[in-house]
Amino acid sequence: MADLKRQANDPSLTGLFHAIGFQIAGIAIAFMANSVNYAFLLFADTNGHEVALSIPIIATALFTIVWGDACLKSQLANIKDASAETAETYAHADISAQPYGFLRLMNFSLAIVLAASQFSILFG
Repeated sequence: MADLKRQANDPSLTGLFHAIGFQIAGIAIAFMANSVNYAFLLFADTNGHEVALSIPIIATALFTIVWGDACLKSQLANIKDASAETAETYAHADISAQPYGFLRLMNFSLAIVLAASQFSILFG
């Protein structure tokens, strides 16, 4: 057991954990907001209320795009700010190898597809 390294107190790791926590919270909020949007669209009489119901659809999509992008950028910044000791770990190598550009594109695409789906229900 003497071979084990003691975990260094790296502020970038704390920031990374906070960014991941914020991202999980944002996913939960976006999921609830989209669920409410779909519930209104599928079970309520929306005739004559199309413009009013467009606002939460657009707001949910913008929230998903902005929140997700900010969280991913924050994660990237904290990965880049890692100390030299942390940068040598397998965990850092694995986390820094994630396709963050693709994840940002996927977040954007998901928000647009969900909004388009809701608009097609609303105006269809």
